[in-house]
Amino acid sequence: MLARTDSRARALVLLVLLSLLATGIGMRLVWWHVLDRDHLTEMALAQLNQEQTIPAERGEIVDANGILLATSVELQSVFAVPPVTKEADPGRAAELLGPILGMDTAGLYATLSGDGQWAWLRRRVSPTVAERVAALDLPGIGMLAEPKRLYPIEGVSPDTTLAAQVIGFVDSEGVGQAGVEFTEDDLLGGSAGLVFAQEDVAGRRIADSVRQLKPPTDGSNLTLTIDSGLQHILEARMWETFQKNGAKGAIGLVMDVRTGAILAMASYPSYDANQFATTDPALYQNPAVSRQYEPGSVMKAFTVAAALEAGAITTSDTFLDDNDLRIGKIRIQNADRYDHPYGHGELTAADVLKLSNNVGAAKIGLELGPARLYEAFRRFGFGSPTGIDIAGEASGVVWNPNGPNGSGELTTAQNAFGQGLSVTAAQLVAGYAAIANGGTLVTPHVVAGWTDVGGTYHDATPEPAGRVMREETAKTVLTLLTGAIDDGIAQAAKVPGYAIAGKTGTAQIAGPVVRTVVDGHDAQGRPIYKKVTVNEYIDGWIDSSFIGVYPASNPRVATLILLHRPATWGRYKMAERPDQVFGELAPQILDYLAIPPDRPGASVAAR
Repeated sequence: MLARTDSRARALVLLVLLSLLATGIGMRLVWWHVLDRDHLTEMALAQLNQEQTIPAERGEIVDANGILLATSVELQSVFAVPPVTKEADPGRAAELLGPILGMDTAGLYATLSGDGQWAWLRRRVSPTVAERVAALDLPGIGMLAEPKRLYPIEGVSPDTTLAAQVIGFVDSEGVGQAGVEFTEDDLLGGSAGLVFAQEDVAGRRIADSVRQLKPPTDGSNLTLTIDSGLQHILEARMWETFQKNGAKGAIGLVMDVRTGAILAMASYPSYDANQFATTDPALYQNPAVSRQYEPGSVMKAFTVAAALEAGAITTSDTFLDDNDLRIGKIRIQNADRYDHPYGHGELTAADVLKLSNNVGAAKIGLELGPARLYEAFRRFGFGSPTGIDIAGEASGVVWNPNGPNGSGELTTAQNAFGQGLSVTAAQLVAGYAAIANGGTLVTPHVVAGWTDVGGTYHDATPEPAGRVMREETAKTVLTLLTGAIDDGIAQAAKVPGYAIAGKTGTAQIAGPVVRTVVDGHDAQGRPIYKKVTVNEYIDGWIDSSFIGVYPASNPRVATLILLHRPATWGRYKMAERPDQVFGELAPQILDYLAIPPDRPGASVAAR
């Protein structure tokens, strides 16, 4: 039996402990309700507050005539809430949804019965599929509206859309990829809005708490310089020659020489922008701006222009072509060396362009000198991006003959006839546009302007890049290039009723070649061999091109035809040469643009 004093002591201890506990709780309540009230209130509100973005409507893309090239439609996306679906009947749901959504039933079941809180099942389904899903009325299965980019005009070749590599596409997250969809994404995409609301502890939105923090700003509508009619004409002809030549690639480009506006740009192989998810990503890039290649003889026009501009030559000066120009251990010969093994004798600059003569062009380049030729090529824009408004532009490469990667006179001679340097199709056409328009380098572009949400149109035509040669020099070179078609090797490029100025170009293509080389010797002095991969010019691999400016008396457009690795035989013979393609295409372009003949005395091209 405990003493009375022990009971009192125990009660006293318990009372002290309870008092301390009460004091602690009281102090904590004071801390929560008084000292830390603002912070806790903020935390509580943060748990109840909900912010939701409101997507902006993406702007449309139209051609130069207002024809719709890209727009957005609203489709339903199917989602699942696994905590709900797995409590219902995930097996039955998977069996019902699988065939409708085109999904594997087992994989679908794994999602519906999994531990996730939320999952997309299929994004942007067709209206028919959405109706079938809705009719099932399955617990935990819902749909949300999402925009889908649509490219409504089919291309010429199967499974393509018109100007796909110019326009690009928008991915499943609504972000522009490739083409102008990428470069003008900020303009087209606008900015999302923001809505604020509060929810109660049960997750129900409190109606009178909803307020808009920021309204969405819809994207602007984009107007291109591309003319859909002309684009269709160009695509049809390029697709035909791409197939006929068994080529690995084909590029066609039509530019207004006065402004740099690209009226049509076609590349093959191409793709369907509506089916980008199943497209080889290598096709996303536009080779007219991204592919660098050795241009060959089309560069001879710039060599002649640079020499005339600098006063290094005149149109009456002659250069001996003996088909045997030697620089160090390298021998430079002409493409027609088998027919003219000893060359063509004394040639003027006009003859060099007519015959596409390598030795003559090299001697003109050497007469000008390494530094001045290099500076002239850079002035024409080679070796630098043009600034074109299409994603993925390459800069090309022009080596300084006197720099660490140059070989002095050898680099100068080779560059003079288009070897040892690389350009893009867009750079080349811009350079010829400068010859055509009197000496001003224009900036190639495909965006004409945009219309903002208020309906105001903004012109986007870029300013000219600057004068690159005197007007008289440009006129002289244009006359020489006209003679190159009238009396030169590219007779197939003639168009009755019109003066055409232009030039052909053929360049070998380098590729990986496996070689066996000696890699030291063994103890007995016998050679040890190993295989190495080197980059060499491959027989039969060429880039073949033609560029024409017309009508030559008052130039309006420049057109490039470029075939990448066409099937060849003999001395680079092919099923259809680029100058032949041009000769058939140019009359259609002239007719479409309603450009009158500038040689009325001659028979006008059949239309």
